[in-house]
Amino acid sequence: MIELDRKPIIGYMCSYVPHQLISDLGFLVVNLNDYNEEIEKSATKLPVNLCSYALHCAEILDRIKIDGLIITNCCNSMQRLYDYIKLTKPDMFCYMLELPRDNNKEECMFFGSHIEDLVDKLNEVFSLENSLPLHENDNQLNVDKNNEIYVLGNAISTLLREQIKNHFKEYNLEINHCGMRNNGDALWKKYICYTSNITQIDDYENPCARMNSFIDRFKDYIKTNHRLKGVVYFSTKNCDNYLFNHSAVQELCKANGIPVIELEVNYNEKCSGQLSTRIEAFIECLKYNNSHDFIKSNLKEPNINNEFIQRMKLTGAIIPNIPLKAIQMVIENQVDIFTNIIWKNPEKIVWTNMVMTPELFYAAGLIPVNIELIAGWLSSLHLSRKYISHSEGNGFSSSICSYHKAMLGLIEEGGLSRPQGAVISSHICDGGVGVLNFFKWKYGTDSFVLNVPFNRKNINKDYLLSQYKNLVLWIEKYTNKKLSNEKIREALELSNKTREDWLKVFELRKGAPVVPGRFMLRNLFGATFLFGSQFGYELIKEYYDEMFERYKKVKENNTPKNCKRILWVHFAPLYNNNLLEYLEEELGCYIVFDITGHIYWPEYNLDKPLESLVERTLSHFYLGEAEERKQLYAKIIQDYKIDGVIHMMHNGCRAIAGASWQVRDVADELDVPYLELSGDCIDQRGFSEEQMKLRLEAFKETIWRR
Repeated sequence: MIELDRKPIIGYMCSYVPHQLISDLGFLVVNLNDYNEEIEKSATKLPVNLCSYALHCAEILDRIKIDGLIITNCCNSMQRLYDYIKLTKPDMFCYMLELPRDNNKEECMFFGSHIEDLVDKLNEVFSLENSLPLHENDNQLNVDKNNEIYVLGNAISTLLREQIKNHFKEYNLEINHCGMRNNGDALWKKYICYTSNITQIDDYENPCARMNSFIDRFKDYIKTNHRLKGVVYFSTKNCDNYLFNHSAVQELCKANGIPVIELEVNYNEKCSGQLSTRIEAFIECLKYNNSHDFIKSNLKEPNINNEFIQRMKLTGAIIPNIPLKAIQMVIENQVDIFTNIIWKNPEKIVWTNMVMTPELFYAAGLIPVNIELIAGWLSSLHLSRKYISHSEGNGFSSSICSYHKAMLGLIEEGGLSRPQGAVISSHICDGGVGVLNFFKWKYGTDSFVLNVPFNRKNINKDYLLSQYKNLVLWIEKYTNKKLSNEKIREALELSNKTREDWLKVFELRKGAPVVPGRFMLRNLFGATFLFGSQFGYELIKEYYDEMFERYKKVKENNTPKNCKRILWVHFAPLYNNNLLEYLEEELGCYIVFDITGHIYWPEYNLDKPLESLVERTLSHFYLGEAEERKQLYAKIIQDYKIDGVIHMMHNGCRAIAGASWQVRDVADELDVPYLELSGDCIDQRGFSEEQMKLRLEAFKETIWRR
């Protein structure tokens, strides 16, 4: 318990923190968004891949004195900020507040229960005397709607806010950004109404871009505000939630004859001359607005005779040259999906992301297609640059993950059948939900977001279980047939058997390498999407049988390779085969463990299928406490006798690249050489093979000297 002779100071940075409630409990509440200290250079361990607002908050927290911090589970960058505070400031009270995805009763009850838990934790640490108050909501601001400019964004520094006010001094400004509104207090009031059986419930929430209702609420706002003159859409650098929604905001504004400008800035940077010029030009456009005749551009019809499909068909020629039968089976399966099934039976396809559990889809007779996998193929076929450029030409930011831009560009160009159904899990990658929202907005895709909490509390398990039950209902509605418990059980049983063989392979990989690890890293990542299917079980069984035979021969002949053992974190540049081949064949550094293939979940309990899926989802090692993540990496390094760690710092990644400093710390503690390779796994623009090889050569010298 912390005893103070003054009011405890609690910091926050999100409008979904009930700051008025916390203030009424006896705290001095400070909004980190109100600190305008300009930071010339970051001194934190956090990498630049993260949202610039999160990096700003980390710097501010290193310079000010507060007693506690409330962080919301709104994005990957804030999750990594939570890790940073927990590991570097262990004496500070730090709470991760889970957020809803919708504003319905179920989501509100989930959020309200976490507010109660937050208050209990505050009371436990600071010994509160006040009871929980019901604060009157003042979330609605009385703004003169005549001649209005709507400023919408995630986090706008005080410096930029003042400059915006100076630029638009002839207009009435309605500014809506993270930390400014009282969404947390508004939802708390709704929660109290629900628990008190009050039927008249006002809805004063102004949802941020993370929420499912963001675009619908924005659409209502601009349609009912007939005197709205223009929209200024702000996003800090690397904020996936706002950057992915820009396309929908832009189209809505143009369809309603409202000028819109999008400004992507590094948080707390001074308003540059270029930015001022853009704003001044926008103000000039406001005086001559003639955009009411906007007509939405026609979509290109899907065309099966496109470049992507033709090159996919040609990959059959390389399959016999691949060293493992299991990898050949994976590639044959993927070629069939993209050149055949996705065109003939698009209703059978469910678009998913890399951490979505696939078993329920196989149980329902559906085929999950991973959006990251499509981008991987585009990169391998040297088509990614074309489709990334197309997406960026349509307004997607250069800081958005190239996996998503490549895939979206392909669909926009008619390179694949448009998604009819999509289910995305929210954890690990914010961009997945952004893609789903784009699908829903642009193509009318039937969609479902599995909203995954960050911590493994029982209350979060119960909430996620209800999410999975809702997913079953969604699947039944989508397929128009009942999903039987027997089918679910069969899929989970197949997944258990597949998992068992996969773990056996990784046990074998603790020995001398018999197959270059680059083949597994590049190709068998796709095999994990097959868990729960009969084909997936047969494939992984083939993988284990062949690896076992190879290890047996090496043991009998006593001819292990003289090499160094590498742990590879994240994916690799998929447009370049030479780099990993050079690492293994020329430098003698073999990849014996890649983190993308790590089985992190326990065996499914077949008597509790949905509960088991909950357990798997919440077991992901980039969720939960940072100390557990460090322990995992330490165990891998020790179990696999790792000689060096290579961390690919994929440009658009927040969750994995954002935790790189934790992996580096573990490697340092165990005296294992560590290398970060900055670059992009999909986008080859800016890639230099020779430069990468020079860095690998220097790393090899460090390893082999030990």
